[in-house]
Amino acid sequence: MPRAAVAHGGEEVPGEISSPYHVGLEELTKANEVKDMEFYNRVGRAEGLAKLLGSSPDQGLNPDPNAGGPDSVAEHRRIFGANKYPEVPPKNFFLLVWEVVQDPILILLIAAAAVSTILGSAIPEEREKRHWIEGIAIWVAVIIVTLVGAGNDYSKDLQFRKLNAQKDKIQIKVIRGGEQILVENTDLVVGDVVFLDTGDKVVADALVLDSQGLTMDEASLTGESDPMKKNLQEDPWVMSGTQVTEGSGHVLVIAVGLNSTWGKTMSLVSEAGDDETPLQEKLGVLAGAIGKIGFGVAVCCFIAQLIKWCVVNKGFPIKKINDNGPIQFFLYAITIIVVAVPEGLPLAVTISLAYSMKKMMTDNNFVRVLAACETMGGATAICSDKTGTLTENRMTVVQGWFGGRKCDTAPRASDLDPVLLEELKMNCALNSKATFMEKNGKMEFVGNRTECALLLFMNRDLGSDYAAYRKRFEKSVEKVYGFSSAKKMASVLVRMSDSYRLYNKGAAEWVLKRCTRCIVQSGIVEMTPSLRDQLLEEVTRMAKSGLRCICLTYADFALVDKNRPADFFEDADNVDDNLTCIGIVGIKDPVRPEVPDAVRTCKRAGITVRMVTGDNIHTARHIARECGILYNMGPDKPEPVAMEGPVFREMLREESFVAVRARMNEGNKDALAEIRAQIDHVRVLARSSPEDKLQLVRLLKELGEVVAVTGDGTNDAPALKESDVGLAMGIAGTEVAKEAADIVIMDDNFSSIVKSVLWGRSVFANIRKFLQFQLTVNLVALVTAFVGAVAGGHEPLNILQLLWVNLIMDTMGALALATEDPHPRLLLQRPNGRTEHLINWKMAKHIFVQGCYQMLWMFLCLYLLPKGPKGLESYLVHSEQTFYETECAKHAETVLATNMVNVTSTNLPQVVSFACNVVSYCGFPYKSPAQSCVLDSNWPTSALPDDLGTAACGGTYGSNTTKCDRFQWVQAVDNKLEDEYKSYNEDEYKRPLSLLFNIFICTQVANEINARRINDEYNIFEGFFSNWIFLSIIAITMGLQAIIINFLGLFFKVEPLDWHEWLASIAIGTGAWPVSLLTRFITRNIPACVRFEAMLPPEIDDPALIKELEKEGAAHSQHQHDNNYGRNTNGNNANAAGVTASVKPDDVEAANGSVPKY
Repeated sequence: MPRAAVAHGGEEVPGEISSPYHVGLEELTKANEVKDMEFYNRVGRAEGLAKLLGSSPDQGLNPDPNAGGPDSVAEHRRIFGANKYPEVPPKNFFLLVWEVVQDPILILLIAAAAVSTILGSAIPEEREKRHWIEGIAIWVAVIIVTLVGAGNDYSKDLQFRKLNAQKDKIQIKVIRGGEQILVENTDLVVGDVVFLDTGDKVVADALVLDSQGLTMDEASLTGESDPMKKNLQEDPWVMSGTQVTEGSGHVLVIAVGLNSTWGKTMSLVSEAGDDETPLQEKLGVLAGAIGKIGFGVAVCCFIAQLIKWCVVNKGFPIKKINDNGPIQFFLYAITIIVVAVPEGLPLAVTISLAYSMKKMMTDNNFVRVLAACETMGGATAICSDKTGTLTENRMTVVQGWFGGRKCDTAPRASDLDPVLLEELKMNCALNSKATFMEKNGKMEFVGNRTECALLLFMNRDLGSDYAAYRKRFEKSVEKVYGFSSAKKMASVLVRMSDSYRLYNKGAAEWVLKRCTRCIVQSGIVEMTPSLRDQLLEEVTRMAKSGLRCICLTYADFALVDKNRPADFFEDADNVDDNLTCIGIVGIKDPVRPEVPDAVRTCKRAGITVRMVTGDNIHTARHIARECGILYNMGPDKPEPVAMEGPVFREMLREESFVAVRARMNEGNKDALAEIRAQIDHVRVLARSSPEDKLQLVRLLKELGEVVAVTGDGTNDAPALKESDVGLAMGIAGTEVAKEAADIVIMDDNFSSIVKSVLWGRSVFANIRKFLQFQLTVNLVALVTAFVGAVAGGHEPLNILQLLWVNLIMDTMGALALATEDPHPRLLLQRPNGRTEHLINWKMAKHIFVQGCYQMLWMFLCLYLLPKGPKGLESYLVHSEQTFYETECAKHAETVLATNMVNVTSTNLPQVVSFACNVVSYCGFPYKSPAQSCVLDSNWPTSALPDDLGTAACGGTYGSNTTKCDRFQWVQAVDNKLEDEYKSYNEDEYKRPLSLLFNIFICTQVANEINARRINDEYNIFEGFFSNWIFLSIIAITMGLQAIIINFLGLFFKVEPLDWHEWLASIAIGTGAWPVSLLTRFITRNIPACVRFEAMLPPEIDDPALIKELEKEGAAHSQHQHDNNYGRNTNGNNANAAGVTASVKPDDVEAANGSVPKY
């Protein structure tokens, strides 16, 4: 018995595994690798191999997941491995830390911190003043920033890995227990019998069991661009990673996981989230510009501080470079750059996109391409399929025309002629790939819903079992011709006892053109023009009531015909002709109940919805009117029209249209208006081909529209790729369509598309919120830092404080504002489109006003508070001159009593008095009129010299030298007082600067709440208390701020504040709210401001919708009036697709700057 050497997922395990099968893993894998036809024929082809593997072409494997034994899935997985690939390991956290440390700005900060620490420890004077603490504190800040950055990257990586894992999950149609069921691709095992159809992706290597024109695209593996036809004789090998481009068939799985072709030759899934989205790129450019401004401010601050330091110190004393000197200036400059560079902007986009992707999954939107999140928010046009998207895809045969009789309801078997009945059953059962089964009273459908409707019609109404018919005639099926979107029909060729019979079905008006005979009550008659017109009228009648009309036909061919080419049956065009009409069925597919409201929401949001369908134009018109896509636009306006695909194609080919289109693409505005006038009113494209859909998308994009397109078929892939956002159907969509799409609509529901628009707009809005918040902080931090450095005085915020502000801005701000849930109000705004700026006038206004408010308090604390105004005397910081006058005696005695020339205990008081008089009243360095200068007596006949040595030692005193005892006394006292004043100034400034720092943080927190509403809405707290992420961020920020103020003063150079100061900080911080409210009130009520700022509301061309909105506005006004008088009314709160509930005229006003006038 052969042995298997590979276990689950292809991982090697020690020892051998006993196998109950007559072919081993190694032998099977080797034959698959070399496509060994000798092995293939020796084992009896795919059928024989299935038996060796404990499987069966008809029954497949045992469907019971818990079963054991040779025919069980578990046993096959144990022996041949699972259909899984080893996951790419997540990035190591320490590797992410290393990547964060590579940031150039962080490297500069680390270098500066190292120098500060070394100098602060090595130089005795610096060590004595504990200047090393600042270096250590910066190291701690660097570590925190690094860990936070790495943590963000790590969580982002995990988030995207989870979301992108969904991309690889595919539902596969397999035969187990004799029934066709759906399983995930990872559940597939060797020995499974898989049904492949057009558009399917192959997820495991296999051998063909039967082929109905099965054609594969193997370009992804072999580079061969030509499709490869599969058959049992020459090329039965089907490789994983390929796609079915045409035909269908059953295959036997022979290799999975790492043993398959895909597992061996293709690289693993690349890391998620690497590609930047357009919004991230745009923000990257903005961040770079802001960073350059910050760099310029930092350089100016460094130069200004260095010049001032050199002037004060009369040179460049090396010993003082770490004592509030060039080292600190450099660190401060680097910190300004750190604060100015808004690295939080890309982080905010990443967080917002990841959060939105996760939330969109709950709204049945699986995002495959990250950029689609944001792009969907700018969609201005949606081209939607009809079946399954606008309708329920729950099809039922409700009417028909059979054998010359019109049936207003689905006929029963007893109502039909037995011969006609049999032909109907054969067509329904054999000319179909769909299946259904009933489980626990619930019907589960697999495959095309139109075919499912016919199978249900056969089983329930005609009283037969389609599965029995298929089993009975399974061996007689010679050829299956899949549905062609070009011909709108599908066929199957069956070998009868004395002939070949072709069963054909398709779009009634298309099939009837190919009919030459018809079954009527009297028998089979020729299809005369009058009879065909009669049938087409019947089709039109049913189509006008919204029914899909399918014509069922057949045709006979001789078993042997010498004049017939050998490949006659290979081309469907050869056989789909000279048909005999059996009957026409009218299939009802009801409109989804939520779709009309969803379309209404789109119109209200400025999005044009178009239906692109292959259905009859009468059916399309009826459904479009039900959905609200076709409507009366009022007098003197072009009506929205339904156009057929052939007419549309002809219009595009007209010479005049081609010429105007060319001028439009050259930038001619008149040509643009002319094309728009022709295309805007086309809302339905019926009987359209995938090529029509592609051309429509291209034309709309040329008109400047942001186009979203839905698609489910393989032929829809070009249009899905061409569109700005491709939306594939999760249920009805083929794998080819899903691969081409950006978003997969999991429930195939149009209202889910509207939700994706809402989420897309939310991403853009959240980024704007964060941008408004961050730019306000940047403005305040840079202006105050520059003024503080250039104008003199103290730096408003020190290095660690700025790093803390940076952490609040970048990480916490991004997390808080980028995770705001979307508000229905977003659907009251115009689409962002292609040219929307990141910063609009409303945002700029709030940035400026809030920045000015914050700078006002910053400068008051920095320049007014230390002067000790009335009532705030405790914050008074004496000037250096006052300090010299009041503190000189105390400090002079200390310095003069120690090894000073000509100073004794006897004359010490006189020397102290002399030195203090000189430094305070003689101009060396200060001159106060409060006392006379003691040196004036030395120069009775001339003015006091400007030079201290001359003034103190010359004149009547004696020799003109700078080395006299009096000069040394004064110089020693001056140096001592200068040093003491530095310490005094630092200590006394701590309190006002601590209050400034606290006020600054409080205003940032308040402004973070302001930034939640960026369109001048009055209520900034709406939804605030239900947003636990935002509440947590605010609580953490204020909690950490309290810890910094009360316990980390040594590092942050602050001192604890009392409750009065905390109350004042919070009051000033929350003062940003009334300032913001006043700003919003002014700009919403002053006409000039409204005209300057207002974003125009979406244009609505539906008079009925305009009236509805006016009624809602009136109802809301009445509701408010009644509430003011204590009464209640029942207001109409119309809901569009579940996303526009509670939208009021106030929301419209806030969203658009003013109440729109329709």
